[in-house]
Amino acid sequence: MWKARIIVSTLLLLLALMPLQSAQDAPKSTQDPNAERHGLILGLVRAINTIEVIEVTEYGAYAPWPILLAHHQDDFNGWLKRFYSSVEPNTRFGDMPEILPGWNLRLNVQADGNGYVLLLDDSNDKAGFAWVGDESGVIRQCKALQ
Repeated sequence: MWKARIIVSTLLLLLALMPLQSAQDAPKSTQDPNAERHGLILGLVRAINTIEVIEVTEYGAYAPWPILLAHHQDDFNGWLKRFYSSVEPNTRFGDMPEILPGWNLRLNVQADGNGYVLLLDDSNDKAGFAWVGDESGVIRQCKALQ
């Protein structure tokens, strides 16, 4: 008896989830033409947030961009190789503000090293698109007011 209930419950669950999946597929005409690029930028913000957590764990304070690059060069090179090399091969991270072509980073660390705010914007996006993150780990999407 309980096997029949499990099978019926599973089938009902699958049927209930099917419309949700198709409802999430947006029509191509309304999709952001820069979505792939914005996804890459989001991935880098996540990587920086993660590396900042490693930094504060290992060294006791959040670090500015030059120190992050020095302490975690392998992590950043791994990110480039995995996610960015197909966009622009042989690219290396640079100094702020333009750390990658068209990507501008502002990374402000508090004087005591107990917090930071980062903003990574896509300078090629006319809408002024950017991702913002901080020591809380929350990442926010923003666009310039028109």
